[in-house]
This record gives sequence, C-alpha cells and structure tokens, in this order.
Amino acid sequence: MKLLKTFKSLVVVISALLFFFLLIRFDSFLESNYSINLRNVLQIRADPPRLRIFSLNGCLGNNKFLYVDLYYKDKITPTRMKVYGNTLDENCPSDFAPTRLCFYSPHTFVENLSVTEGLTKVVIELGLRKVELSVQEIHKPVQQGLTICVQPVYYYTQWQNIVLYIEAWRAQGATRFIVFYHSSTKDTRKVLDYYQNLGIIEMRPWGSFGNLHKDIVDKKPNIDNNSYLFSYILASNICVLDIKTTLGAAIDFDEIIVPINGTMLDYATKEMSGTDVGALLFESNYVAMKPSIYTSDFSGVSSPSFYGKGLNKYVFNVSVIDLCETHFVKSFIDKSKFTKDAAGLVLHMRFNAKDFGDVPTSKPFHFFPNDTSQHILNMHKIIQTIFGSSPPPVPMETLNVFVECGHRKFKQGMCHGASCKPDMDAVHEWVYDKTEGLFLAGEY
Repeated sequence: MKLLKTFKSLVVVISALLFFFLLIRFDSFLESNYSINLRNVLQIRADPPRLRIFSLNGCLGNNKFLYVDLYYKDKITPTRMKVYGNTLDENCPSDFAPTRLCFYSPHTFVENLSVTEGLTKVVIELGLRKVELSVQEIHKPVQQGLTICVQPVYYYTQWQNIVLYIEAWRAQGATRFIVFYHSSTKDTRKVLDYYQNLGIIEMRPWGSFGNLHKDIVDKKPNIDNNSYLFSYILASNICVLDIKTTLGAAIDFDEIIVPINGTMLDYATKEMSGTDVGALLFESNYVAMKPSIYTSDFSGVSSPSFYGKGLNKYVFNVSVIDLCETHFVKSFIDKSKFTKDAAGLVLHMRFNAKDFGDVPTSKPFHFFPNDTSQHILNMHKIIQTIFGSSPPPVPMETLNVFVECGHRKFKQGMCHGASCKPDMDAVHEWVYDKTEGLFLAGEY
C-alpha cells in the first residue's frame, strides 16, 4: 500500500478536521509550494519559528492535535511533532448566531520549531495517508507597496463596483490585488478577466470544498452547505500569506478605505514605519452616488452621499500580522504591536445604502486623492472597452434572492453556505469556479 502521496492543492480537507492549509513562519525564510498554481504559501516572520496549519473543521475539544513529521537533510528519521489546534473565532461554536448554525469553522494549529536548518519537507499524517510539502527559501516582505486581498467573490453581480474599486484603490497606492473567486455573473467575470489580462489582479480559485471521503461521507455534514459564506475568514488568512508588500488589507469589492489627506499608501506607511502600530482601524460609512453607479454613470463619484455607519476595516503591516478577522486583527506576531484608530473612512458602497439613514450627509472624504474628474472619464472608457457602447444592467433582484434565502435558512436553523445554490441557479446563469483538486478529503 502506498501511504505517501504528494498533493499540490491549496488546502487539504480531513475528516472532522476538515481542511487544511500549511504555513511555516521562520526567521530563516522558508516557503512551501502548496497551491494549485504553485504560488509560494509559507512565510517566516516569528521568533521562535513556528509551524502553523489552517483548517476548516468542527469545533475541537481539549488537547486535539495533528501528527506532523519534519524531514531534515542528512537525517533518515523524521522529527515527529504534535501540533495543537484552536478556533480562529473567539469561541467555537461561534457567538455569532448565523455562524453557530454551521458545523465547520476555521481553525489554526500551531507549534514552535526548535530546529529549522536543513528542513527539506513537512509531512502531515492523515490516517493511512500522508500529505507531503516541499520547502524552499523566500524572503520577508520588504517591497514597498499595498496589496489588497479580496474575500471570496460569490454570486457577484455589481460589476460597476469592481471598476470603481480597482481604479480608486490604485489611486490610493495599491500595487497588487488578489481575488478569491467562487461565482459571479458573466458580466462581472468579463470585468475580472479584463483586469487579470492587464496583470492588475490575480485570481485564486475558491470553488467547491468537494465531497468527503467515501468512508465518512455518511458520518459528517456536507462541507459546502455547512461552512458559513464559503469560509471567507480562511481565505483571508491564506491570502495574507501571499502578500509580498509591506502593507496589506482584506477588503470586499464594495469597500474603499481613504485617509483624510493624501493616499492610503503614504498615510499608512508614515503611521506604521518605525512605530509599534501594527494596523490602522478605520470607521465605516455606507455611501451612495447620484446618479447610481449601477446605471454605469460614474459622475456621482465626485460627491458621494453618506448614510449610516458600517463595520470597521483595517490596513496592516504585513511583517507583524499573525491572524486576521474581518473587522479587526486577531493577533500580532510581535506582541508589542497594536491597532491604532485612523484618520480616514471606509466608503462602503452598499446597494441599499439609503436603508441605513434617512437623511444623507456630506463628509470631507473622496474615493480619489486627486483628479477625480479624470478618473471618472477613465472609468467610462474602461467600461466602453469591455462592453462597447451599451453596458449591461445589473440583475439586482438576485441580491434579494440570496439575502432572503439566508434569512430562510436561519429561521430553519440551517447554515447559510452553499445550500442557497438552487435558489440562485433558478434566477440567473452563474459562472462558477470549477477548478478541481483544490481540496482533499480524508480521516485523521
């Protein structure tokens, strides 16, 4: 029986520990090729160096661990470690009611390493099988710049948001975009392909988590249907590992963070360089434009209207962040680092922004730091390049279908995951990511 097999997947799925992503943080800068597109995913930023594994699984009891073997050059026998796990949420089950209905939640397994020199591979034991990871040398993020991680795009319709998002963030100093993709309309996919072909964004597949191994498929819940909103927290933390610039942020396509003056890159660099500030936290406001950008007219971008407050988002120093949550840094590698309240605002372009305040207000914040009229002209030219003279409308009714399905699932005591797929397929033809081999199911 062949017990050792190499998988070049983005993540690994295991039994009640369902689904794994490995990273090692070393001072000597090691990295592993453990993704479908052979992107490096192992970063070293901790002292002492640590082995970290991300997973998607049911809530763990006390003293749950994985067996991990470390192979070193010129040593025949590997060093075996027990790596213990904890939830990425504050608690498991989660305190957030909709998430608490989902069986699977993101976790992390962590253990310090006493020896790193000569490490050639890492092997994770999954019952009778083993997952092998190769190791190679990399460098800590030193490139000056700002990378934006986009949480999994699912059933996305508002392609105008993406045009404004990318153009505004580039004007704010963003140098790289990493987009995790699950599904969208054909028109949204055209916009994403346009920017990907220009080399401005990089797409990462984030489709189905796949089926459980035949030996356990009847014992555990379906993964897709029992992971809250496609486990976006897991994707965000994986994306952080892929950042090569000094600054980063995990932001949705309808959110743009702006400082009160200058560009975000300049402001965040000044605030965090040579200080103990590890992240900048920004308050949020829902905004709308007149005319609505969903008419493909961007002229209202020059004077957005501000409605009710949304949820905070943040920009972080990549070299010191350990784990991230959606609205706050969960932990820093360097315990002396802290999150500072920032002089800026998240402009949150909710399609129903007016529902969050009856009377709009004005504030001294703008999507672009300068030359707004020229940026508006450029966005109109981009739309014409992609769609010609007749840009397609947005099927806004599909947004209500997804929201209503989520409410129905909650009332039924069910997880709001991929179980809404039949509802969504009934109202629109979606472009799904169909990449295979991203996930591996098995027992541990």
